Amino acid sequence: MSGDLNQAKILRNKVNRAASKLKYNFYQTQIAAMHESGSHYWWKHMKTIMGLKTNGKSCMQGLTNKTTDGDCGLLANTMNDFFVSVSDHLPRLNKSHNVFDATEELPDQYVISVCTTFKALESVKANKATGPDNILAWVLRNYANVLNSLREGILPMEWKMANVIPLPKTSPPVSIEKDIRPISLTPIAAKVFESIIMKWVDETIEGEIDTKQFGGISGTSTIDVLVELVHMWYKATDKLESYVRVVMLDFRKRLMLLIIICC
Repeated sequence: MSGDLNQAKILRNKVNRAASKLKYNFYQTQIAAMHESGSHYWWKHMKTIMGLKTNGKSCMQGLTNKTTDGDCGLLANTMNDFFVSVSDHLPRLNKSHNVFDATEELPDQYVISVCTTFKALESVKANKATGPDNILAWVLRNYANVLNSLREGILPMEWKMANVIPLPKTSPPVSIEKDIRPISLTPIAAKVFESIIMKWVDETIEGEIDTKQFGGISGTSTIDVLVELVHMWYKATDKLESYVRVVMLDFRKRLMLLIIICC
């Protein structure tokens, strides 16, 4: 028996060494280079490794047949009407009130300089999705040196437009009201402008934000929320006969409630 046991240990060690070597080689050839790639490439490569195949058939086909009897155009209009109806109850903004008339001279730190605009345009990702203006990201990035002036103080109407893409929350979707959410692709120039304004807002409210807030905060994610929650629950149940009551709230259509500005 002792001889068999020794032989088993030798074979076990050989298998472990071979497995470690194969794992190392796989990491070097398949994973290491991905650290310098974007998330899009990561997902694409992981699906290839896992053998996941993309179904060429549209996931909307079943919804089209069920809802509009195969009429794709009617389905698009039905979705559009639903997306608009979600925010119908919200009051429209009063455009008669001129912000500039009620505002004193603009502080210098809130004037978007040529340098700031240039840096923002230069950092635009080349594969970023375009909006209804169809201006590609690489155009804005490569020609940042000639598109670096913004001092009008008014957001162009063209920047408020968006291509609304219906994105299924389940596959396949069954109901427009429950299983579809809109993703708005605004012009890249508008996103650049928003990023500059958002930086100012972040700097202003930085000290006022709760340390346990994760939504809408740069550098945080849903993983941070889960880690914080699990830590709190474990800490609260350290003592015997302790338990935790959890109340979770979900705001209906919170991402779709957009204020409609009358034109």
